[in-house]
Amino acid sequence: MERPDAKLAELGAAVHEALAAETSASAEIRLARAGFLQQVAARNAAAANWPRRAPARGWRFLLLAGATAAGAIALWTWTRLPVTFQVGASGSRGQPGDLISAMGTTPTPLRFSEGSSLVLAGGGRLRVLATDPKGARVLVEDGTVDVSIAPARVGKKQWDFEAGPFSVLVTGTKFKLSYRALDQSFGIAMREGRVVVSGACLDGPTPVAAGAQLDLSCLAKPAPPVRMADLSPETPAQRGSAELAAPSGRPSRDASMWRDLLATGRLQEGLRAAERANFTRVCQTATAKELLALADAARLFGSTARAVTALRVLRQRFPSSAEASIAAFTLGRIAFEQKHAYAEAVGWFATYLREQPSGPLMGDSVGRLMEARLRAGDQTGSRTDAEQYLRRFPEGPYASEARGILSK
Repeated sequence: MERPDAKLAELGAAVHEALAAETSASAEIRLARAGFLQQVAARNAAAANWPRRAPARGWRFLLLAGATAAGAIALWTWTRLPVTFQVGASGSRGQPGDLISAMGTTPTPLRFSEGSSLVLAGGGRLRVLATDPKGARVLVEDGTVDVSIAPARVGKKQWDFEAGPFSVLVTGTKFKLSYRALDQSFGIAMREGRVVVSGACLDGPTPVAAGAQLDLSCLAKPAPPVRMADLSPETPAQRGSAELAAPSGRPSRDASMWRDLLATGRLQEGLRAAERANFTRVCQTATAKELLALADAARLFGSTARAVTALRVLRQRFPSSAEASIAAFTLGRIAFEQKHAYAEAVGWFATYLREQPSGPLMGDSVGRLMEARLRAGDQTGSRTDAEQYLRRFPEGPYASEARGILSK
C-alpha cells in the first residue's frame, strides 16, 4: 500500500509543476504562488520525517480519544440547552408563554425535545410558561392534560405544573391532570412514578404515588382588603423582633436567603424565608421580578393575602413596568378565582388592558373580563366584551363563551 506521505509529495510536485508553467501571472499572483510553493515544500519536508510505520494500536487510541472528547463536548452542550417543544399534529414550533387551546373535541399534542409529551383534551387551555435544560413549567388554565415525562438521561429532571391554587412537582412519571377553573376542582390520577402536590387547602406538600388518585377543590375564603398604609416599613422595634436576630446581633440568614431560594425555583422555602425575615419589609426591598415570584409562591402555597400584598407593593413601587401590568392581571385572577369578587376582577382586567392594549395577556384579559362582567351582573358590558373578543379571536379559547353570551 502506498504511504500517505508519498501521495502528498506527488500532489505537491504536480502543483509545483502546474504553477511553474504559468508565465503570464501578474506580480501579485506570482507572490502568492511563491508563498504557496514554500508551504508545499515545508509540508513535504515534514511528511518525510513522519514515522514510516506508526503502531496500529496508537492510531486506534488517538481516534478513540478524539471521539470520546467530541462526544463529551456534544453531551455537555446538549445538557445545557433549554427544552424545545412542538404543538399539534403539524408539529409547529411552540413558544413559551403562548396560549395553547384544544378546539372542539379534538385533543392537541405537545412533544418536547427530551422525549416528554402532553396531550391537551378538547376544550382545554394551557401555557408552557418557561423551559430550561431540566424541564418546563406548565400552567393548566382549564381542562384535562395527559402527561408523560420521559426519564432523565443525564442528571435530574424538574417539571412543574400549575393549575389555579395547585402546583405539581414532577421528576419522571405518567399521570392525568384535570382542572376546572369554574369551581377550582382539581384531580390527578397517577399511572407511573410519583409526584408532589401542593395547594391552598392542603396542610403541606402531598406525595401521590403510582395507582393513586387525588381529587379536591380549594375554594378559598375572601382575603381581607390590604390598605396601602399597612405596607409601610415597621418601626425599628418591630423590625428587630421580626428578623429573628442572631445572638451576635446580626439579622438571620433569612433576611437574604429568600432571594437565592426563589431564584432556584424553591418557591415554598423562599416564601417561608421571606416571612421569617418580615414579609412586608422584604416586599419593600425586592425587585419587580422577585415580587412576582413571591406572589406566585404565596398564591400556590395557601397565602392569598401575602400574594395580594406583594402584587400591590409591586404596582406601588414599579408603576410603569411590564411587571406592574402582570400584577394587575394576577390580581384579577385572584379576585375572580379565589375571592369570587367579580366586580374587583373587572377592574383589574380592565387595568391590564388599559396599560398593555397589545400585551401578551391581552386575549386572556378580554376573555376573563367578559366572564367577570357577566358574573358581576353587567350583561351589557359582557356583550360588548364578547363582540370585541370574537372580532379579534373568532376561534380563540373563549369564543364559545362569547357566542353563548351573544345568543341570549
